[in-house]
Amino acid sequence: MKLTGADVQRLKQGINALKPNRRLTLREQIGAIYAPLMKAKGRGLTNAQLLDYLREQGIVISAPSLFRVLKQLAEQKAKDGAKRGSHPASANGKRPAPTSPEITRPVSIGTTETEAVPRASSFRVRRDRDEI
Repeated sequence: MKLTGADVQRLKQGINALKPNRRLTLREQIGAIYAPLMKAKGRGLTNAQLLDYLREQGIVISAPSLFRVLKQLAEQKAKDGAKRGSHPASANGKRPAPTSPEITRPVSIGTTETEAVPRASSFRVRRDRDEI
């Protein structure tokens, strides 16, 4: 059987019109409505109310599963937000460690006098002595 250009075009359209025979996972279902769920929680709805509403709409999920999925989605959103050019310190709430060479400069031990070493703190570091 030889195919013409029109036959090929018709086959392409038919293949593109086919629907996948796959159901959405619970994570995908909750992910699709994540923003409205978080807004509802922000308005004061309880987790139990949200769970009851989801069950009424045909999304059968247990409470621990719902909370785990919501937590995973929140972490994923935070991680995606951190990738989009936000400051690295905001990703984990901590400041990055200082990298200045003055802070990590070694102190010579051969001297008996104290020498000032630039530090991040405000006190001077003195050499340990055996005298008490």
